[in-house]
Amino acid sequence: MSTSFIISALIASFLGLVYWKVNTKRDFKDVIEPLLNKKGFTYVSSKYPGVFRVGPFKKIEVTIGKPQINNGAVRYEKTFYRIVDLKTKNNKSRQTWAKIETSWFKETKVEFNPKLSEIKK
Repeated sequence: MSTSFIISALIASFLGLVYWKVNTKRDFKDVIEPLLNKKGFTYVSSKYPGVFRVGPFKKIEVTIGKPQINNGAVRYEKTFYRIVDLKTKNNKSRQTWAKIETSWFKETKVEFNPKLSEIKK
């Protein structure tokens, strides 16, 4: 193996580690808080649950018929999971999981489990 290949592999590994670390620190408050406020809840915090932890969501989702290539365009779709702490109108602490689906070309979607309508206020 050549020295340039080894250096390239080390740089790619380092950049991958930095990208992963930055994504684990994101709290997505700007996306989650407005949705909680609409339902009468107050955002407290959200945290990264850990590697391969998806909470009450399905671990593997199979989508049939989804195109793998968008007419030669680069596709970026990423799903993040967060444990969200919130307060009700009665100042009671509650917790829910958020599944945040991001994309370059679509609006960010957030799904809560348990759903916000199921959380006792």
